[in-house]
Amino acid sequence: MSYLVKSNWYEYKGKHWAVNPSRSGLRVDVLRKILAQLDDISNRHRKVFIFRFDLSVNEYTPTNELITKLIKSVSGRIRSHYGCGLVYTWVREQERAKKQHYHVVFMLNGSKVNNPHMIKEWLRMIWERYGRCSWVRYYHSERDDQVITGDVSYHISYLAKGRGKGYRPEQTKDYGGSRVSVASKQKSPIANELMYGLSFLK
Repeated sequence: MSYLVKSNWYEYKGKHWAVNPSRSGLRVDVLRKILAQLDDISNRHRKVFIFRFDLSVNEYTPTNELITKLIKSVSGRIRSHYGCGLVYTWVREQERAKKQHYHVVFMLNGSKVNNPHMIKEWLRMIWERYGRCSWVRYYHSERDDQVITGDVSYHISYLAKGRGKGYRPEQTKDYGGSRVSVASKQKSPIANELMYGLSFLK
């Protein structure tokens, strides 16, 4: 099991991000993936649209082929309709149920996308043969709004919770996501003293 974060904040790239450790703690590998993507897209776009949803399956599958197909199909539709790319993270979990479920976060250019209506329709249409979609929440975030950024990081950090992960074949992954851009891997020019979302914790 990967190292678990049990604090209400996590330092990443010189910033302190509000997170929700829940009772089981947060897996640091998954958490860093999510924060890397949020930091990346926030540096590239002044406005960011964040949409979180859950997916159940009708039948257990030992691989994540279904979620891979879904992402590929929806990503193509988003690029064609909105003219922007998709940043995403998904996690696979299985607890008492005999079937796995998925938690998913989409992040997009907020100047291109401002509501999830079309994305919901595409997801429902594609996934209906495999299971059910449940809509959780969406956000409109702006680069300099530390309160909203804190709300977002706190909310989507739920995907990193330790509980429910690891119950899958050895070759199957607990999570997956889009790659972070090369430019974002360089040190951000934003001052290291920025404290993302600490006002949210007060």
